[in-house]
Parts: sequence; structure tokens; C-alpha cells
Amino acid sequence: MAQTIVQLHRNPGVPWGFRLQGGRDFSAELSVKKIQPGSPAEGHLWPGDRIVGIGNHGTQNMTHMQANHIIKSAGNVVQFTVIRGPSTDFSSIKPTGPVKFSPWKYNQQQQQQPNY
Repeated sequence: MAQTIVQLHRNPGVPWGFRLQGGRDFSAELSVKKIQPGSPAEGHLWPGDRIVGIGNHGTQNMTHMQANHIIKSAGNVVQFTVIRGPSTDFSSIKPTGPVKFSPWKYNQQQQQQPNY
């Protein structure tokens, strides 16, 4: 899989705007869990991205806390090496035809039927 270099810039005191998950201590690769809309990370990092490098540090044996420390000590510019992963944001997916089952509609119909 191809690696991508992502460089984030922020104003002093502004959070990076992403949630990190995983690390050696969690027996999982470091990856991006969530992106805050309007943040420096938006449009550059994506949920599901695997972080294989932070600055000049490889992350293969890095704990979650070590990764957090490197990111926090980076100042206002941080560089990531990522492998793009599957997105976990399904908000833009819309049905192309009629929805065949709606729990709300089903519950509403059940409440309107008389009990015998």
C-alpha cells in the first residue's frame, strides 16, 4: 500500500482535531479514529488512516502515550506518514431507492392498531 505524507499546521493553542487510537500497548496499529470538523486535520487526515510515522519516528513499536507525546511536542507543525484506510464515515451515503423497512414507521403502525 502506498504511503502518503501529511503535514498539519495550526495556530498556537488550537487543537489538531483528530482522535488517535491504538499503539503497542493496545496491540493495535496507530490510526485515526475521528476528525473534528473545521479543525487543522480536516481534509488532510481521514478516519481509518493508519499512522506509520510521526515526524522522523516510525510508529511500529510505539505506545499510544509515546505517540501523544511526540505530537504534543511537535509545536504548531506536525508531519505524519499514513496509509489510507477505509473510511468509517457513512454520513454521505444515501439510499438510491425506497427504504423497505423503517423502524419508526413500523412502531407507529403498531401503536395505531387496536388491541383485541
